[in-house]
Amino acid sequence: MASTKAQLCILLIVSLMLFAPSTVRSQSSDCVFAGDCKTKADCAAPCSKLGHSPTAVLCVPYPPETSLHCCCLVA
Repeated sequence: MASTKAQLCILLIVSLMLFAPSTVRSQSSDCVFAGDCKTKADCAAPCSKLGHSPTAVLCVPYPPETSLHCCCLVA
């Protein structure tokens, strides 16, 4: 029973490692980064200046930096 739980745990960890990078890539391909932010509200003006919706925005960490950046969502 213990080995089954260990195998399940390992499978879960491996699957998270495999699928996590693809999630980050899809998010970044749907974003136009437009400067630094502290909150989502900080992103309305920079995204508007680039011609994107001021309401379809996120304030997200963008590796390798530790600061937050505006993500203007594009369809």
